Amino acid sequence: MPALRTTIVGGSNTVMEPGYLSQMLAAAARRGIDLDIVENLAVGGTTSAYGLFRLKAGDALDRSDLLIVEYALNDAFIYGDERRQFRHWARIYEGILRYALTRNPRLRICTIVLGARNGSWLGSVPAIDAGIHYLSDWYGTACIDISRGLMRKFGRQVVTDPAFYVDQGHYARPIATAMVADLAADGLAAALAREGGTALPPPVDPDHFAEAGIVDVPAIFAAVKDAPLAEFHNRRFAFSAIDLARHRLSLELEGGKLLGVFHMSTPDVAPLALTRGDTSYRCSLLKGGVRDGKFKFLAAMLPCEFLYGADLLQPAGAESFALARADDDPALKPHVAKDNVAQGSVPENAPLPLLGLLYSGRCRNFTANATSQPPIRRAANSA
Repeated sequence: MPALRTTIVGGSNTVMEPGYLSQMLAAAARRGIDLDIVENLAVGGTTSAYGLFRLKAGDALDRSDLLIVEYALNDAFIYGDERRQFRHWARIYEGILRYALTRNPRLRICTIVLGARNGSWLGSVPAIDAGIHYLSDWYGTACIDISRGLMRKFGRQVVTDPAFYVDQGHYARPIATAMVADLAADGLAAALAREGGTALPPPVDPDHFAEAGIVDVPAIFAAVKDAPLAEFHNRRFAFSAIDLARHRLSLELEGGKLLGVFHMSTPDVAPLALTRGDTSYRCSLLKGGVRDGKFKFLAAMLPCEFLYGADLLQPAGAESFALARADDDPALKPHVAKDNVAQGSVPENAPLPLLGLLYSGRCRNFTANATSQPPIRRAANSA
């Protein structure tokens, strides 16, 4: 079998090195499957919304034969089992499958389902996992359910042993990750043995997010001299962001919602002032691992479901949004995402490194206003 050009999106388990991924590549090779990694776009602490953003922001799908998706654990943490949040998540996940297959009809897709320590999968039907199975079957893509495979092959006593996980969301290395890798390689071999290339079915949810648009902030600000480029590099990651501490982004969405804000988290990162209509929030962008010195920086995402509350699934008209550096104005409503930590006052020179936005509907009247200069107009990507 020729090497399969492979793109990967997922969370921190897929980033860990050594971890299940490198062990899975070796296990797949022993089964005669050679995976040539085109792009590994996995980033810890992100959900399927980030995967959709990254796939739309580049051309990896055009250069790939196989897409591996690994977000079930993180998606379950953020979206949980509540009906409204679950349907919103399903629109995002269906968006990944439908967008990927529309862009590259020959693409094979395998979703790997990992489970958290003490997760709901140990004693009940997990909503996110079940949704992945349903949508994977609908689109003729593969679902490799590691949680179910571990339970069936090794039993509850093994997967509930404290030594099986290193913490709440990561398998212990190298034994547990090797067990995961073998199951993943077996599932991948079985998936690739099946015939692919079926016609794209009608959508499950007509309001899926396959046509979601993105705002690539560094690309938009490429010609703006007073918006400094912020580069972040280590042996694993390379990101280019724009420091928006002295700018204000404004946009109007017609018939859609703001789905995610993608940014860098640094020890001195400024909080984000995020405004929808007449309501403004002071959003912490600080990760606990960055605050505690474990990481110098992290690429991160701010899920935006909190903006909508009970109206999350309701059709949207025309709405205005703004993003800027937050001050200590008490009128700003505090918001700390599930995997972030609260921020107090920050220095006036604190940076606000932004990567991009993901939204549904159509983007109108996008402007980037320097705080001391006239508005600078740029066109945003539209769905």
